[in-house]
Amino acid sequence: MIEPNQTAYIVKVACPDEDAPEQLLTLFYAVLAEDPERGIQIVKDAVRAGAEVTLTEVRLSQATAQAIDLLPGYARAL
Repeated sequence: MIEPNQTAYIVKVACPDEDAPEQLLTLFYAVLAEDPERGIQIVKDAVRAGAEVTLTEVRLSQATAQAIDLLPGYARAL
């Protein structure tokens, strides 16, 4: 259940591709958090050290977050 003070943020992660280190692999994660900074930290904790983690301007609706079973405190790769 999404609490009223939580928002489902979309976070972009860029990291070197293991097979081609000169190229960046781009991934997107959904995260449910009280504020954007906490959302970014949750994703940073879930991905490889050294990855570039940035907040996007996109948010998920409550219906979409519930449909993908997004849980507070956990990052979900999209």
